[in-house]
Amino acid sequence: MSSRGARMVEAMQLRGMTKQHALAFAMGVNESTVTRWKNNGPISVDHAVLLCSVLDISLDWFLTGRGRIDGHTTLPARAEPADSRLVSCIRGAEMRMSERSKTLLIAFISSLFPEVSEL
Repeated sequence: MSSRGARMVEAMQLRGMTKQHALAFAMGVNESTVTRWKNNGPISVDHAVLLCSVLDISLDWFLTGRGRIDGHTTLPARAEPADSRLVSCIRGAEMRMSERSKTLLIAFISSLFPEVSEL
């Protein structure tokens, strides 16, 4: 069975997040914190939940190695391709943004690409 740090690295690679500073930025932590987790150092429950949300992985799989990496999804397998780095970055930012910031960002994107706001 692989270690928690190895599972984190595997999930990062699977999600196209090849640099740990990208994960640190998406989570709002220092890169040294990600390095500590990679080396199986302690991780708080809140950070474990956030990490699993950012990487879109199962908390049970991440913490214990049981089950599947995508065991948290209701579908047996994802039919769509993996998210792009942009989508992953936006998902991570969305969790840390205020409602006002989200509204402003949506308005900005809609002003650049009016066809997007029609979706």
